[in-house]
Amino acid sequence: MPFTCTAHVDDQWRELQQQRELAWDLDAISDRGEALAFLRRFENCLCIYSAYAQKLYSRYSFVIPQSEQGDITILPGEPAWLATYNDIPVQAVEPTGVHIMPGEALGYSGLYLKVPSENRLVASKELPFHAGLKLLIERFQARGEPFLPVLVKEELRGFEGRMPSLHLHRIVPARLGPRAQPDIGAMQEAIVEHLLGLFRRT
Repeated sequence: MPFTCTAHVDDQWRELQQQRELAWDLDAISDRGEALAFLRRFENCLCIYSAYAQKLYSRYSFVIPQSEQGDITILPGEPAWLATYNDIPVQAVEPTGVHIMPGEALGYSGLYLKVPSENRLVASKELPFHAGLKLLIERFQARGEPFLPVLVKEELRGFEGRMPSLHLHRIVPARLGPRAQPDIGAMQEAIVEHLLGLFRRT
Protein backbone atom coordinates (compact mmCIF):
# COMPACT_ATOMS: atom_id res chain seq x y z
CA MET A 1 0.00 0.00 0.00
CA PRO A 2 1.47 3.45 -0.85
CA PHE A 3 2.77 5.41 2.15
CA THR A 4 0.29 8.26 1.69
CA CYS A 5 -2.64 5.81 1.69
CA THR A 6 -1.26 3.98 4.75
CA ALA A 7 -0.77 7.26 6.62
CA HIS A 8 -4.31 8.37 5.75
CA VAL A 9 -5.81 5.10 7.02
CA ASP A 10 -3.72 5.34 10.21
CA ASP A 11 -5.05 8.87 10.78
CA GLN A 12 -8.58 7.59 10.34
CA TRP A 13 -8.03 4.80 12.86
CA ARG A 14 -6.74 7.35 15.38
CA GLU A 15 -9.79 9.52 14.83
CA LEU A 16 -12.05 6.49 15.26
CA GLN A 17 -10.41 5.54 18.55
CA GLN A 18 -10.76 9.10 19.87
CA GLN A 19 -14.53 9.23 19.37
CA ARG A 20 -16.37 9.34 22.67
CA GLU A 21 -20.01 8.60 22.01
CA LEU A 22 -22.53 7.23 19.56
CA ALA A 23 -26.12 8.45 19.84
CA TRP A 24 -28.69 6.12 18.31
CA ASP A 25 -31.86 6.52 20.38
CA LEU A 26 -33.13 3.08 19.39
CA ASP A 27 -36.59 2.03 20.49
CA ALA A 28 -37.26 -1.52 21.62
CA ILE A 29 -37.23 -3.93 18.69
CA SER A 30 -40.58 -5.71 18.91
CA ASP A 31 -41.85 -6.29 15.37
CA ARG A 32 -40.79 -6.70 11.76
CA GLY A 33 -40.93 -2.97 10.99
CA GLU A 34 -38.67 -2.08 13.89
CA ALA A 35 -36.26 -4.89 13.05
CA LEU A 36 -35.97 -3.61 9.48
CA ALA A 37 -35.58 -0.02 10.71
CA PHE A 38 -32.65 -1.27 12.81
CA LEU A 39 -31.12 -2.87 9.72
CA ARG A 40 -31.58 0.28 7.63
CA ARG A 41 -29.46 2.24 10.08
CA PHE A 42 -26.48 0.35 8.69
CA GLU A 43 -27.20 1.02 5.02
CA ASN A 44 -23.94 2.33 3.54
CA CYS A 45 -22.41 2.39 7.04
CA LEU A 46 -20.74 -1.00 6.73
CA CYS A 47 -19.40 -2.59 3.57
CA ILE A 48 -21.21 -5.74 2.43
CA TYR A 49 -19.56 -8.82 0.99
CA SER A 50 -21.27 -11.22 -1.40
CA ALA A 51 -19.77 -14.71 -1.25
CA TYR A 52 -21.66 -15.71 -4.40
CA ALA A 53 -20.30 -12.80 -6.49
CA GLN A 54 -17.01 -12.54 -4.54
CA LYS A 55 -17.47 -8.78 -4.44
CA LEU A 56 -17.36 -6.18 -1.68
CA TYR A 57 -19.86 -3.33 -1.99
CA SER A 58 -19.24 -0.02 -0.26
CA ARG A 59 -22.25 1.81 -1.76
CA TYR A 60 -25.59 0.02 -1.93
CA SER A 61 -29.25 0.03 -0.93
CA PHE A 62 -31.24 -2.60 0.92
CA VAL A 63 -34.17 -3.88 -1.11
CA ILE A 64 -36.77 -5.16 1.36
CA PRO A 65 -39.78 -7.13 0.11
CA GLN A 66 -43.28 -6.10 1.12
CA SER A 67 -44.17 -9.63 2.22
CA GLU A 68 -42.53 -11.33 5.18
CA GLN A 69 -41.58 -14.33 3.03
CA GLY A 70 -39.13 -12.55 0.70
CA ASP A 71 -35.40 -12.18 1.26
CA ILE A 72 -33.57 -8.89 1.69
CA THR A 73 -31.35 -8.15 -1.30
CA ILE A 74 -28.62 -5.62 -2.08
CA LEU A 75 -28.74 -3.08 -4.92
CA PRO A 76 -25.24 -1.72 -5.70
CA GLY A 77 -25.00 2.07 -5.80
CA GLU A 78 -24.11 4.17 -8.80
CA PRO A 79 -21.52 4.31 -10.19
CA ALA A 80 -21.10 0.75 -8.92
CA TRP A 81 -17.62 0.26 -10.41
CA LEU A 82 -16.23 3.00 -8.14
CA ALA A 83 -17.65 1.44 -4.99
CA THR A 84 -17.25 -2.28 -5.70
CA TYR A 85 -14.17 -4.39 -5.06
CA ASN A 86 -13.91 -7.52 -7.17
CA ASP A 87 -12.21 -10.90 -6.88
CA ILE A 88 -12.45 -11.12 -3.08
CA PRO A 89 -12.18 -14.87 -2.39
CA VAL A 90 -14.41 -16.48 0.21
CA GLN A 91 -11.39 -17.59 2.26
CA ALA A 92 -10.40 -13.92 2.72
CA VAL A 93 -13.60 -13.22 4.70
CA GLU A 94 -13.92 -14.82 8.11
CA PRO A 95 -16.51 -14.62 10.89
CA THR A 96 -15.51 -12.73 14.01
CA GLY A 97 -18.23 -13.93 16.36
CA VAL A 98 -18.94 -10.24 17.07
CA HIS A 99 -22.59 -9.14 16.90
CA ILE A 100 -24.05 -5.63 16.75
CA MET A 101 -27.34 -5.39 18.62
CA PRO A 102 -29.72 -2.80 20.01
CA GLY A 103 -29.04 -2.16 23.68
CA GLU A 104 -32.72 -2.76 24.39
CA ALA A 105 -32.08 -6.45 23.80
CA LEU A 106 -29.88 -6.29 26.91
CA GLY A 107 -31.98 -3.88 28.95
CA TYR A 108 -29.93 -0.81 27.99
CA SER A 109 -30.23 2.00 25.46
CA GLY A 110 -28.03 2.70 22.47
CA LEU A 111 -26.02 0.31 20.36
CA TYR A 112 -23.98 -2.59 21.77
CA LEU A 113 -21.38 -5.08 20.57
CA LYS A 114 -21.26 -8.66 21.81
CA VAL A 115 -17.54 -9.44 21.72
CA PRO A 116 -16.25 -12.98 22.25
CA SER A 117 -13.33 -13.45 24.61
CA GLU A 118 -9.96 -14.45 23.20
CA ASN A 119 -10.12 -17.32 25.71
CA ARG A 120 -12.90 -19.65 24.56
CA LEU A 121 -13.54 -20.70 28.16
CA VAL A 122 -14.48 -17.13 29.10
CA ALA A 123 -17.92 -15.73 28.31
CA SER A 124 -18.33 -12.99 25.72
CA LYS A 125 -18.79 -9.36 26.76
CA GLU A 126 -21.61 -6.99 25.86
CA LEU A 127 -20.08 -3.53 25.50
CA PRO A 128 -21.32 -0.13 24.31
CA PHE A 129 -20.50 0.22 20.62
CA HIS A 130 -17.56 2.60 21.01
CA ALA A 131 -15.90 0.64 23.81
CA GLY A 132 -16.39 -2.65 21.98
CA LEU A 133 -15.00 -1.36 18.70
CA LYS A 134 -12.00 0.19 20.43
CA LEU A 135 -11.31 -3.16 22.13
CA LEU A 136 -11.46 -4.97 18.78
CA ILE A 137 -9.17 -2.49 17.04
CA GLU A 138 -6.61 -2.79 19.83
CA ARG A 139 -6.92 -6.59 19.90
CA PHE A 140 -6.17 -6.93 16.21
CA GLN A 141 -3.46 -4.26 16.25
CA ALA A 142 -1.70 -6.26 18.97
CA ARG A 143 -1.63 -9.17 16.50
CA GLY A 144 -0.27 -6.93 13.76
CA GLU A 145 -3.49 -7.21 11.76
CA PRO A 146 -6.03 -4.61 10.66
CA PHE A 147 -9.64 -4.97 11.84
CA LEU A 148 -11.70 -4.60 8.66
CA PRO A 149 -15.31 -5.46 9.59
CA VAL A 150 -17.94 -6.15 6.95
CA LEU A 151 -21.41 -7.65 6.72
CA VAL A 152 -22.04 -10.75 4.61
CA LYS A 153 -24.92 -10.48 2.17
CA GLU A 154 -25.96 -14.11 2.48
CA GLU A 155 -26.46 -13.72 6.25
CA LEU A 156 -29.08 -11.02 5.72
CA ARG A 157 -31.58 -13.54 4.37
CA GLY A 158 -34.46 -13.92 6.75
CA PHE A 159 -33.27 -11.02 8.91
CA GLU A 160 -36.49 -10.20 10.73
CA GLY A 161 -36.08 -11.52 14.24
CA ARG A 162 -37.73 -9.88 17.23
CA MET A 163 -34.35 -8.99 18.70
CA PRO A 164 -32.12 -8.70 15.61
CA SER A 165 -28.37 -8.59 15.56
CA LEU A 166 -25.83 -8.25 12.78
CA HIS A 167 -22.87 -10.62 12.70
CA LEU A 168 -19.60 -8.95 11.74
CA HIS A 169 -17.10 -10.70 9.53
CA ARG A 170 -13.70 -9.30 8.62
CA ILE A 171 -11.51 -9.06 5.55
CA VAL A 172 -8.13 -10.76 5.99
CA PRO A 173 -5.76 -8.96 3.57
CA ALA A 174 -3.16 -11.73 3.71
CA ARG A 175 -5.68 -14.12 2.12
CA LEU A 176 -6.60 -11.90 -0.79
CA GLY A 177 -5.62 -13.29 -4.16
CA PRO A 178 -3.27 -11.49 -6.57
CA ARG A 179 -6.17 -10.14 -8.66
CA ALA A 180 -7.46 -8.18 -5.64
CA GLN A 181 -4.05 -6.77 -4.64
CA PRO A 182 -4.31 -3.39 -6.46
CA ASP A 183 -7.53 -2.62 -4.58
CA ILE A 184 -6.35 -3.49 -1.06
CA GLY A 185 -5.48 0.08 -0.06
CA ALA A 186 -8.68 1.58 -1.47
CA MET A 187 -10.79 -1.19 0.05
CA GLN A 188 -9.26 -0.76 3.51
CA GLU A 189 -9.78 2.99 3.29
CA ALA A 190 -13.45 2.50 2.32
CA ILE A 191 -14.08 0.18 5.28
CA VAL A 192 -12.48 2.60 7.74
CA GLU A 193 -14.36 5.57 6.30
CA HIS A 194 -17.62 3.68 6.73
CA LEU A 195 -16.82 3.07 10.39
CA LEU A 196 -16.06 6.75 10.90
CA GLY A 197 -19.34 7.63 9.22
CA LEU A 198 -21.14 5.26 11.57
CA PHE A 199 -19.66 7.08 14.57
CA ARG A 200 -20.63 10.48 13.21
CA ARG A 201 -24.28 9.59 12.59
CA THR A 202 -26.72 10.62 15.29
